[in-house]
Amino acid sequence: MKKNFLYAIAFIFLILCTLYLYGKADITRLTTKETSLNASASTAKQLKTVGTFFKAPTGIAFDSTGTMYVTNWSGHSIIKIKANGEHETIYTNISAPAGIAIDTDDNIYISSYHDNYILKIAANGKSQKISDGYHTPTGIAFSNSGKLLITNRSSGEIIALDLKSGSKEIVAQGLSTPVGVTQLPDNSLVVSQYSGRLTLIQPDGKQTELGADFNRPGVGIVTIAPNMVAVIDNGADMVRKVDVKTKTVSTIVSSLPGAVALAFHNNRYYIGTWQDGSVYIFNND
Repeated sequence: MKKNFLYAIAFIFLILCTLYLYGKADITRLTTKETSLNASASTAKQLKTVGTFFKAPTGIAFDSTGTMYVTNWSGHSIIKIKANGEHETIYTNISAPAGIAIDTDDNIYISSYHDNYILKIAANGKSQKISDGYHTPTGIAFSNSGKLLITNRSSGEIIALDLKSGSKEIVAQGLSTPVGVTQLPDNSLVVSQYSGRLTLIQPDGKQTELGADFNRPGVGIVTIAPNMVAVIDNGADMVRKVDVKTKTVSTIVSSLPGAVALAFHNNRYYIGTWQDGSVYIFNND
């Protein structure tokens, strides 16, 4: 009798423990979900909308006065955004404008993805095609030596264009759908590839893969510190930060519908999203 009584007590104790642990786990899940929602709400509060009138904003760049320029991919145009928020179309009839870069003299350079050329819009407004023969040129950026780096998406190359002589040089090849490029102070390149790769290319040609945590790296990629880049993760609707030395990846901002474009100006991130045709500002605080 006594033994049966002890078994009954042990059984009841086991049931109570199970209920306690299950309830605790359930509370943990609810707390985690609540934290996630709060994080999303916090992100939303930090985002400021520049405009919602874009048609697939793909590239963003700033001139010396702080004026912003956006490539309007589906609108086949270049949009200028003044500091007071006013906007105007400064160029049309460029087929699928993708990358954009602005030099120290405020000359604007744009890649035409569909027609395979580089357009220059001088500071005085005069425009001309300065180089052609590319293979779906996408993201562009200036090298440390002042050359224009161009991602040849369909041929898997990075081309360096000498803007003075017009000569081209292949500085990286064997890539898979490269769409964005940036150069670090030590002259290494970091290339975002729509295939899912993010590749560090050192000056001696050695390649290191950094994209294990990425879904689909997009056009937007910028250097934000000597060993740090920020990259659009188009497949995850995020902007991620990567330490190229430690390969540490962290999320800067999420919940961006179809994020593609990225610029870093005055310690702020500017992000262009395709799904809602918007450009957002995210404060880097």
